[in-house]
Amino acid sequence: GTGLDAPWGLIELADGSFLISERDSARIVHLDNGRIAEVRTLSEADPSGEGGLLGLAISPDSTNVVAYYTAQDDNRVVTMSWDGRALGEPSVIVSGIPKGGVHDGGRMAVGPDANLYIGTGDSGDSSHAQDKESLGGKILRVSFTGEPVPGNPFGNEVFSYGHRNVQGLAFDESGRL
Repeated sequence: GTGLDAPWGLIELADGSFLISERDSARIVHLDNGRIAEVRTLSEADPSGEGGLLGLAISPDSTNVVAYYTAQDDNRVVTMSWDGRALGEPSVIVSGIPKGGVHDGGRMAVGPDANLYIGTGDSGDSSHAQDKESLGGKILRVSFTGEPVPGNPFGNEVFSYGHRNVQGLAFDESGRL
């Protein structure tokens, strides 16, 4: 076997190694030349249904890692310092993303504007996707401290709305999402 349990999020680091999240165990592991070392367990993660420890992303300067996970009452994003070997204590930067047995979203990407893009799900309630005040069923655009980015269309974290369950984010060569 791979030694991984339900791998979900993946970050390739500058040195060619990887950080990987495991949805069900809530572990973040460092994979380097075939060796796996646990670097953090997010004990607040509540793996059930389609939730748990989901996406990972890393800041453009590689000093902070963000993780998306399902907590007891919501989905949330935390930031942790990264020194190349260890992750610091998690600090919540976005909370209140609706949680459900299905459609918890969880993918993240760093945009060409150096901001964090977060894909969320409607948590099985399609009304969340159309509600511009809800964080569910959206693509959110925030800074690495969780602040809405100036220029977001509704003056909050929401960048795009009306989604069922965002499961991937990518930018083309022109920087378009």
